[in-house]
Amino acid sequence: MKIRTKLSYLQSRYSEAASYIGHRVAPVKQSKVFRKAVDLIEQRAPRSLANRILALQLAWALIIYILVIVALWFATNLVIESNVRHQGEGWISKLDELGIPVYATNDSTQLADAISYVHNFPEVLRAQYMDVSGGKIISGYTRKNVLINDFPTLADNAIVELKRTDLPQKFVRFEKGDNSQMRVSAPIWIKSISNDGMIDFSLTKKGSEKIETIGIIDLVIDYSQISSNLKRNLAYASVLIAVMMLIAAFIGRIMIRWALNPLSDLEEPLTRLANGETNVTVKSSGDKEIARIGMALNTTISALKERDEALRRMANHDNLTGLVNRKYFVEQLENEVSRIATTGGSSALFFFDLDRFKYINDTYGHAAGDRLLVQIATQLSQRIRGRDLVARFGGDEFTLLAYNTNLKGAQDIAESFLQLMRDFTFYEAGDSLKIYFSIGITIIDAGTHTSHEYLKEADTAVHDAKSHGRNGYKIFHRKNADTSRESGTGWHERLQSVLVLDQVIPYYQPLTGLKNQSMHIHEVLLRLPDTDQGVIRPGAFMSAAERFGLMGEFDRHMIKKVARVLSVQKDPDLIFSLNLSEQFFTEKNSIEFLKTLIIEYRVSPAHFVFEISEQHILKNIEKLKIFIPALSEIEFRFAIDDFCAGFGSLNYIKHFPVHFIKIDSSLIEHVTEDNIDRITVSAIVEIAASLNMQTIAKFVPDQKSISLLKKLGVDFAQGNFVGEPSSILKI
Repeated sequence: MKIRTKLSYLQSRYSEAASYIGHRVAPVKQSKVFRKAVDLIEQRAPRSLANRILALQLAWALIIYILVIVALWFATNLVIESNVRHQGEGWISKLDELGIPVYATNDSTQLADAISYVHNFPEVLRAQYMDVSGGKIISGYTRKNVLINDFPTLADNAIVELKRTDLPQKFVRFEKGDNSQMRVSAPIWIKSISNDGMIDFSLTKKGSEKIETIGIIDLVIDYSQISSNLKRNLAYASVLIAVMMLIAAFIGRIMIRWALNPLSDLEEPLTRLANGETNVTVKSSGDKEIARIGMALNTTISALKERDEALRRMANHDNLTGLVNRKYFVEQLENEVSRIATTGGSSALFFFDLDRFKYINDTYGHAAGDRLLVQIATQLSQRIRGRDLVARFGGDEFTLLAYNTNLKGAQDIAESFLQLMRDFTFYEAGDSLKIYFSIGITIIDAGTHTSHEYLKEADTAVHDAKSHGRNGYKIFHRKNADTSRESGTGWHERLQSVLVLDQVIPYYQPLTGLKNQSMHIHEVLLRLPDTDQGVIRPGAFMSAAERFGLMGEFDRHMIKKVARVLSVQKDPDLIFSLNLSEQFFTEKNSIEFLKTLIIEYRVSPAHFVFEISEQHILKNIEKLKIFIPALSEIEFRFAIDDFCAGFGSLNYIKHFPVHFIKIDSSLIEHVTEDNIDRITVSAIVEIAASLNMQTIAKFVPDQKSISLLKKLGVDFAQGNFVGEPSSILKI
């Protein structure tokens, strides 16, 4: 049951981390890509969908129209030619009928009478009776005042065709000329009985009838009038069809716009959505498909609202305690300072520092420290007044902005919180522990101070409270500010002095290789000088340095100290591992600083390993996507610190050129006793090996743990049991 419970816990933590990652990364990518696409579309100014459909419809209709007109013109020409041929055959047949009886007499007068038949047909421009050779005109008629094509004399082969009598019917020859004229020629046949004896005459006897060509009829026909009439009618029809198509297109446009109105209604909410608005509602109406699009968009908008709300909460709240974080608190403090500068009044700023937090962490472990912070946050939230704002400012520090209160009210609030802690008991591992506060207070009542200055005052006051025996509060009095600074309680001036005088002290903690590696890796730890205690550990000043924006500068001093050591040692296997603060890798010139450093001190980047905590990776993924690859290209190496402290790095290690994974101490402390911790460590080692990374176990407590970690395949071990930090580098 225990194993199953822990596995469920691990799975839920991984799921939360994956969800966190999706929320943090996806909106950025999606917003940039979507905005770029929208800008590109707006630049090109596309036509509306209705116009596009209508344009395609008109284009297709125009193609059909052209094809129809071409077909009609082609069909008209065929009809004209067929009609002319038919009329020509009719006139030929009639002239043949009229001319045969008198043709053999060769009487031109009678033939002229016969040919007068075509005088009444204006289409006939010329008619001629010709002899069988086609070379002599026996009788002819030509219409006056017309221009007739100069048709050539019938060629021999044409005469041969016309004189053929072996065909079932007469051969009619057609010859097209210019100006819509056509020449029609046909033979004149006579039939005779070869033997007219009455005794042996037989109608069925072959060869009893003789066919002979005795002449040729030749006509020239003008079909321009027919062609003109038909083509004019065709032009009228074409125009009518075009008008009907335009009317249909206009009606089609109205119908298309009507049909696409529900889709057009989506344009305005989509534009607002593209501009970052999520307070949008899309109408789910119209056709089934469009209604479904609207429903899908509303679902997406709801999901975006939930995501944005979650992101806002994540950006403004501390993940562990649920209180607002430092960033949000400072924003509200600035607003209150501005309000008081404008309208007057006063408020109070409180700075809380837990007195025994380091003891809890060192004695009971980080998990116990986290549980204590959660319980303290709950106590503070339940005790504050309705409008007041409490925040986790960093580490074991909390801040409170008490609105509309004076010095007396601030003192009452402080006494209330001190009594709260007197009544509070923290239970851990069977022990009952009393936890107390040191509280620093400053009154916000002047318009000449900034939020940063008020924070410095509250910080000075809380250190004053610590120096006076803890479990109490101190109020910052500006008239005593100089005296307070002289007493050494002002962290800001103290930290600034250390940086100006370059007094940072590097301590070196060795790592032991569990696979007989040749590398000599030392983690470099930051210490500050102190006249009473020798050195000050980071727990005492780190939060103040972060609050005053000085951690990036401390990182630079430490890196320079290490570079000086490397320039002297000249040991190819010596490697220094340094923790980088969030302020360092978010500064714009950090990459250039490191590139200049290796040139100045003539050291190889391969001697440096920069540790970045899992929490910083989750918060600064986009910046680190630039920072880590840029430095990895010149052989700087990186480690993920506190890996699996929040189960959030698994989805990132495959995207970054990370070389080391430092397994969080919460998995190492009880690895010899807890089967789930052992399985988790084994899984991390396997993942790291598959990605060509090395693993480091932090805070290894004893030899038994070292033996087990070596068996599990861990590469390095670190902790006070392995080697305590020292200001002297031991190689």
